Amino acid sequence: MKIVAQTDFRYDIPLITNKSDLIASIDEEFEGVIPDHDSPNHAALGFALGASLGVLQPETFDDATQAASKQIIGTIGEPDHVVFLLLDGFGMNFVDTLPEDSYVRKHTALTMCSTLPTSTGPNLMSLATGRWPGTHGNLGWDVHIPRLGERIQPLPWRLTRTGQSLEEVGFSPLEMLFAPPIPFRELGAFTFVVDAALAASTTTSMYGQTSTLGYSIDGDPISEICAKVLNVIERAPGKSFTYVYWTEVDSAAHSYGETHPITRSAVRRAVALAETLGTELAGKARFLATADHGHLDSPAEVWTTLTPSAPLSQHLTCVPAGEPRTLFFHTKPGSGELFQDLFDAGLGERFTLMRSEDAIEMGLFGPTNFISEAARDRMGDFFALSRGRWSIYASDSEEGPTLQSMHGGITTAESIVPLIVA
Repeated sequence: MKIVAQTDFRYDIPLITNKSDLIASIDEEFEGVIPDHDSPNHAALGFALGASLGVLQPETFDDATQAASKQIIGTIGEPDHVVFLLLDGFGMNFVDTLPEDSYVRKHTALTMCSTLPTSTGPNLMSLATGRWPGTHGNLGWDVHIPRLGERIQPLPWRLTRTGQSLEEVGFSPLEMLFAPPIPFRELGAFTFVVDAALAASTTTSMYGQTSTLGYSIDGDPISEICAKVLNVIERAPGKSFTYVYWTEVDSAAHSYGETHPITRSAVRRAVALAETLGTELAGKARFLATADHGHLDSPAEVWTTLTPSAPLSQHLTCVPAGEPRTLFFHTKPGSGELFQDLFDAGLGERFTLMRSEDAIEMGLFGPTNFISEAARDRMGDFFALSRGRWSIYASDSEEGPTLQSMHGGITTAESIVPLIVA
């Protein structure tokens, strides 16, 4: 799709300022959901893990997150050892396709709603800090950094425009997050178990773990992971927290779509990993597993590429940040109304546009009084939310790729994830 510039009239669509209208704006084929601050979500799960292991100062967290964590804490209890498995992309859209007697479905204690944007970076950091994205500051695959005047990609730790390592441009991990990780390292045994290719990455090191163990995706990674996890528990001098990260479902869905045989095979492997860990850990540790988000297929016709030469881009100070279905726009001084006109004329049937400040006041990114000015600066002037499958590739050049399945928006397929407890 090409964005059409229409400048001969005022395309006057009122901006949405409340959650009910925002949910109602979703395309009819989908059900929309916006995470409640006081219902189970990733920030509440992070808090619950820290509280169950006794490493938190509760008074520093917002009341809604503490309330939302109570049900989760009840399922965790107060174990000496916790093994937590994060299955990237393994939302209820995949769980619901499994047989009713499958291990995962039988051990799904409850469902949670991802924080917004429903994407990996925001939700991994909500788990790590017990805070919402508007508090910790990771707002998507691409995050606008005002000091740099452009976007970074925190997960691969690079400048979006050039691919340079952020170390090369003088950006420190201390600048990335506005909230500290939950101090699981106080247990003395906080171990990350991750694909060996990610073990030495800057983002992996930001959790504050006492050790990181890599596994090989070749051969038999499930057996290797189980052996490493059991060894950690056996050698722990006291309590321990072990975090296992598995990416296969997300990678396959992005590349091939939700229903492709390769993706279905990845789903089966995720189920096998969860079942093997849960079974092997019986009587030794509390086992929990969840996902950061789900997936929604994105065929080529739902994509729009927003290039630097597009009329809409002429009213922006930088390329939009966020996710293809949840975007933040920084407009030039005095360009706000014209930007709104052009956006609504070209993309108004696909995206709901609102002022970033209104989105913050609606609580889309967490409790409003816990959102810092620094985080607000990253969000810019306007926020656009997909009405369904629609996606924008905000490009630094005149071309851009598309993915076969996406997430980031507020459909239930993208938002609802299981909490598996054994």
